[in-house]
Order: sequence, then structure tokens, then C-alpha cells
Amino acid sequence: MNNELPKFDLPVDFVVTDEIPVTLLQKYALFPCKIKACLFVLCTCGEVRATVNLSKQTIHAGDFVTLMPNSFIQIEHISDDIRLYVVGFSGEFMMHSNYLKVVVNDFYSIIQHPSLPLPPRVARLYEQAYRLMLRVSAVSRVENTPEILSPLLSLCLHTCIRLYKHYLPLWDNEVSRDQEICREFIVMLMQHYAHEHSVAFYARSCGVTLPHFCAAVKRASGHTALTLINHVLIMNAKERLFTTRKPVKEIAFELGFNTPSHFNRFFREHTGLTPQEYRNK
Repeated sequence: MNNELPKFDLPVDFVVTDEIPVTLLQKYALFPCKIKACLFVLCTCGEVRATVNLSKQTIHAGDFVTLMPNSFIQIEHISDDIRLYVVGFSGEFMMHSNYLKVVVNDFYSIIQHPSLPLPPRVARLYEQAYRLMLRVSAVSRVENTPEILSPLLSLCLHTCIRLYKHYLPLWDNEVSRDQEICREFIVMLMQHYAHEHSVAFYARSCGVTLPHFCAAVKRASGHTALTLINHVLIMNAKERLFTTRKPVKEIAFELGFNTPSHFNRFFREHTGLTPQEYRNK
């Protein structure tokens, strides 16, 4: 096994491209991958089937896909004729961008609906916008101009939010209290999963009782809060086991487990394999 397999991150702060080979995408069918970058993707041809965070997605021509940092993806199928336009900002750039301030109210909805079908007319307009960015990037080296990137990221985020609000009518019109609680939970979970595994912690952070919190998350998402916590932990553990040579003990501590034996039991309970067996398979 290679010491390091490719991850979904970028070697430069910004990239816009329409040249992503199928062979590269197929590498991400081998294991769950953590998205370190922020990606805005327009599919113009072909089909991709993937699990993104907690939901299965089938992406077709005309679909707009938003992948926030720290998302997880496992590609299940890619058609040979796939064509994707991608605008991406590196994980390092996103760490310093305070992007959550822009999307905090909408983060849960984007995580729940990473793929958004656009009307053909709108999809064509966005394809033209991607082509324009490709031409601008080719002549002006946008990736080396930090002063441009912050407003460009803000534009991408606000555009994304407007697309969702316009083309997913029930997305944010009347948000129930259950959805608000679940939204707060998902945002906090993506920030704290490596240190906080307790459902009670997230209930307290949302300012509601534990029974109320558990019922609200179940009604809003269809999953228990503990299931969501465990899923994120397992996806992260699989990614680290497969893409690094860190000792299992180190990964256990990084993910907030007090002892490696606790991590081993947890991993085996949810996958049927020990961490080392998963790494070696």
C-alpha cells in the first residue's frame, strides 16, 4: 500500500478546471475520503453515484454539487462520459476564511442536499460562468492573488445559497424547530466529532433537554443522534486508516478515544473488522 493516497484537497489555494480524468475519480471508489477542500461542481455530462456524508447521491448532467470542508465521500460508480466543471478552494485557505460565518444558517441544508438539479437554462448559464473563470484563470493567475480569493469565495458561497433557496423551494422557507435543532447539531458535529462523542454534549450545546434533542434529531433526519455521531467517526477512521500509515493507537487518540482498545471495539462493532484488518484488506 502506498504511504499516502491522493485526498480531495488542492495543492494551491484556488483552482478552476474541467479536466478531471475518470481514472482519478475512480481512486476515490476504494475508500471513504475526507474532503479537505471546498468544491463547487457542475456536472454537464454523464453520471456519478456516491455516498456523500450520510446520503446516497446520483449526480446527472445539470446538477450542481456543493462539498463543504470536512465532508466525506465515497464514489460508487462513474460513467465513462463524465464531464465536470470544478471550482475549488484548498483546505488551508478555507481554514483562514471564516466561511462558516457565511453558511452557518444554511450548512445543515447543504450537507443534507449536496446535489441540486438545475433547470437546463440555468445549468447552461453556469457552464458559461465556469468557462469564463477558466479563461480568466488562464491569463491572470488568480490562484496567486490572495486579495481576489476572499471575495471570490464569498461570491461562490452566496451564489450557492441563492441557488438552493430558489430551486429547492422548501429548503429554508419554513424551518421547523426540529430542523433548527438538527441543523445546529450537524454544524457542531462537523466541528467537534474528534473530541465530543456524547449525545448529551450536543443536547446541552443546543440548549434543550436530552430527550427533546434526541426526538428532534430523529424526526428531522431519520437517524438517531448517536448513529450520526458514530457514522462520522467511522468515516473519519476509515479515511485515516487507508490514507496514512499512522499507528492505530495514534488515530484512536486523534479521534477522541481514551484507549486504543476502546477504539478497536468501536470500529469492529460498526464494521465487522478491526482497524488493522481494515487497513490490510
